[in-house]
Amino acid sequence: MLRTKLFKGFALIVVIFSVLSGYMGIWTVKRRIIEEVQTRVRLDLGSAWAIYNGKLREIEVVLRLAALKEAVVNMCQERDWSNLEVRNRLERIRVNFELDFLDVVAPDGRVVVRTAAPYVTGDFKTADPLVTAALHGDVQVGMQVLSRMELEHEADGLAERAFLELEETPHARKSERKVENRGMVMAGAAPVREGGQVLGVIYGGLLVNRNHELVDRICDTIFRNETYQNLPVGTATIFLGDCRIATTVRLKNGNRAIGTRVSKEVADRVLDNGDPWIGDAFVVQDWYLAAYEPIKDGLGQVIGMLYVGILKKPFEDYGRSIIVRYLWVSVFVLFVALMVAFIISNRLALPIHRLVEASNRLASGERHAPVPVDDSCEETARLTQAFNAMAATLVEREEKLKALNRSYMETLGFVSHELKSPVATITNYIYLLREQRLGPLNEKQLKAVRTVEMNSHRLVEMVRHYLNLARIENGEFTPVRTRVDVLTDVLEPLLESIAPEIEARRMRVANLVSPDVVLNADLNMVREVFENLVSNAVKYGRDGGQIVLAAVREGDFVKFSVKNEGPGIPPDKLGSLFQKFSRLETTEASRRQKGTGLGLFITKNIVDAHGGKITVASEPGGWTEFVFSLPAYDAGGVSPSAGSQT
Repeated sequence: MLRTKLFKGFALIVVIFSVLSGYMGIWTVKRRIIEEVQTRVRLDLGSAWAIYNGKLREIEVVLRLAALKEAVVNMCQERDWSNLEVRNRLERIRVNFELDFLDVVAPDGRVVVRTAAPYVTGDFKTADPLVTAALHGDVQVGMQVLSRMELEHEADGLAERAFLELEETPHARKSERKVENRGMVMAGAAPVREGGQVLGVIYGGLLVNRNHELVDRICDTIFRNETYQNLPVGTATIFLGDCRIATTVRLKNGNRAIGTRVSKEVADRVLDNGDPWIGDAFVVQDWYLAAYEPIKDGLGQVIGMLYVGILKKPFEDYGRSIIVRYLWVSVFVLFVALMVAFIISNRLALPIHRLVEASNRLASGERHAPVPVDDSCEETARLTQAFNAMAATLVEREEKLKALNRSYMETLGFVSHELKSPVATITNYIYLLREQRLGPLNEKQLKAVRTVEMNSHRLVEMVRHYLNLARIENGEFTPVRTRVDVLTDVLEPLLESIAPEIEARRMRVANLVSPDVVLNADLNMVREVFENLVSNAVKYGRDGGQIVLAAVREGDFVKFSVKNEGPGIPPDKLGSLFQKFSRLETTEASRRQKGTGLGLFITKNIVDAHGGKITVASEPGGWTEFVFSLPAYDAGGVSPSAGSQT
């Protein structure tokens, strides 16, 4: 129905736009959330750096204050390195300000005082860039990596605190290393001066390995230790190389993920190239949107990374809830749009549906009733009015045409019927002349008689065809069924009558129809069918070719075939063969054949009137075959005349 088609069309457009808008909406929401999270993680990383640098500033302040102490200045001025009172005062400063080591370095770079056991002295710091800068009068703070021996010199326990066993971590770089015994320290150096002279250096700092106070402060300050479904929303980590040495990330057993390593992708980007990395990362056991930036020492070498990560799950759940609400709204809007589309399609289709039904009734010959005019749409109203006017005109014209056709068919039938008697008389006299029953004829006279005889046969065929056409057009083409022995009643007389023409063209006829083929049909109509088809086979066949007649029983019908060798019929002409006044002129021989163009039209009407069907097949340049079916005679008395073959 048109309404259904219109609704499907509207619905398809609505659904396509809904799907596209839904996809774009979901994509926009997801992208917006990701952008917001990325912005936040960048800001959080900046906050982490602020806390991190703030700790370095604290160390710098402590070292500056220590370098300004009068006792320290006097000790360095007098080079009284064994002054226990000054060492003890420096040790209290170290403890009070939670430094892991605090040293005094002589101008030659030698460590002369340490404030933590085992109080080792005598090693040199000349290769340390922080100490070197301080010896030149500058205060410097920064990150350094100390070896295990250097840690042992600075204070008892530092080497043990720095020692880490490396954990097997998925996606990490392949490495033969099993332990990490180096230490990352936040260190600084301040010159001890007297006037413009540098008398020594105060050098100190703290070990980052396992120093979780810094990362905990970052998480507490930035994320306020917020959790989501018992998972920390934010995490922070300081890496030495690719190894976690201080972190808030937890393993499944609840322990801090010390000794685990970062993925190869991040390590390659940050450690090798010195570039920041922001993106999704699976951190130990959960997905985080992570940000990594390199940590560099005083020489500008990348020695580690600072990491801040935000748990993705709460943002994913938030985005999912927004998408669900958006989808519900989209579904509601889609439903409303479909309802509107249904109403519109119904209003558009109803008048057109009425017009279609009226057209069908008009085509089937029913009396036309004006279609109601619907004023809901101006265009359809005007279309309906135009249709009503056209239908009224067509009905009036059809009545006139029917009257003219009746007059024409009556005239045609009358003329054809009146011609039968004189044509029959002419045919009889031609026969008597040809057989010289009325007196001898010379050769020239015989030739003229044969020409007249040939044209009389055409005249007989025309009269017969026009009589049948008149019966068909007047609806009087109803078979009178009797028992028909096809071979004896139809084929043998037919083949005998056209034998001279067959012999003249040197054709061969293979009649494969057996004597037991019996039909329940109109004898004259069956003769008409075979006469039309066999005559056509002779007319349009090839000189010296073969004509094959065959029959086979199929249920309540007998299927016949008439096949001849000849030029065949082009495929594009097959569809018009059974039309009224249709003639094929595909070859010069066929153009010489004269006819009414009604033979196959009448043949099809006869077959249809008996409930059968007729088809044609051809191979151009090879053959043509007509296949048709007629009802078989049932010896038990049951006639298939009421049925039809499809």
